[in-house]
Amino acid sequence: MRSARQPVIAIFVLLAVTTNLAALMVGCKREKPLRTRPVTINVLPVFVDVPEEGYSHQFSIPNDATNARIEGEFTVHPRPQGQLQLLIVSAEGMQHWQRFLSSTAQHNHPGNAELIYRSGDTIADRLDLKMTPGTYDLIFDYGPAAVSATDHFAGGVTGPAYRRARSQIMLNYALPCENCR
Repeated sequence: MRSARQPVIAIFVLLAVTTNLAALMVGCKREKPLRTRPVTINVLPVFVDVPEEGYSHQFSIPNDATNARIEGEFTVHPRPQGQLQLLIVSAEGMQHWQRFLSSTAQHNHPGNAELIYRSGDTIADRLDLKMTPGTYDLIFDYGPAAVSATDHFAGGVTGPAYRRARSQIMLNYALPCENCR
């Protein structure tokens, strides 16, 4: 009886070792990690002249982009009276962005899903936001603030008023790259 068990035990041990070895071999054949290339885009020019009716600029993040962020800062001139609001809205939110200028609209409120960011009336702001692929609009607006005597005027005192934003706002993301080294 004892001699009959030894071959059976040896077969079970061999089977167990083979199964574990096969699992290890399959685990070693991992796919190469996806290589990406970084993309950095300066979203706005350094100086943006914002007329009374506001200024908007559309930008897009490709569907295959990963780790997207929009970051940077802006200041408003003339200071300290000249204030602007910076809004970032989804493409769908562009049709009613003026509603977001109200003091009650907050970008983290579930009812304002199309509002990605709102600075509020300010002379300077800094932002750093995670973004998802899609199309967005970046908007500068006076908001409820009235035109003041300290605003810039195009063509002299009788020309249209504007405020100047000095911006450094960058869009960063990674794209898949098959030919990267």
